[in-house]
Amino acid sequence: MAATDLNTVRKNIEDRLFTESRKSPPLTVVFNNMPFKPVTAKTFVLSEIDFNNGEYITLGGTTSSNNLIRGQLTLNIYTKSGTGIGANLTVGTRLRTLFNRQIDLEGIYFEPPNGPTVLQQAAPEGYFQSRITVDFQVVEQL
Repeated sequence: MAATDLNTVRKNIEDRLFTESRKSPPLTVVFNNMPFKPVTAKTFVLSEIDFNNGEYITLGGTTSSNNLIRGQLTLNIYTKSGTGIGANLTVGTRLRTLFNRQIDLEGIYFEPPNGPTVLQQAAPEGYFQSRITVDFQVVEQL
């Protein structure tokens, strides 16, 4: 088999988020390297996907062997500042549910979500921010 296309992995995760964002109530989801200027007091989610530690599963060369690709999905949730944590946790619950017990999505295996964790200094300013992280892994068959 061929090496795993990381863009396909990214696309599958982002498609799941995009589909959820269209449900009621709609949710603005921004992906990496996408131009976006937030409108104050509008809730939005910034999605970031990182590929990090990998490992060899089997010994071998560039064919007939397997690798494990690990990654992390980070969802930064931004809600209006000064109105409490409730709206932020509502979005957080919705996003956790989207990946909770989602064992296999097109060969992507997700660990249980972590968070939402409240961040003290939101960036951009004027928002209340929390973060959810979801570790995932893909078996690459060469």
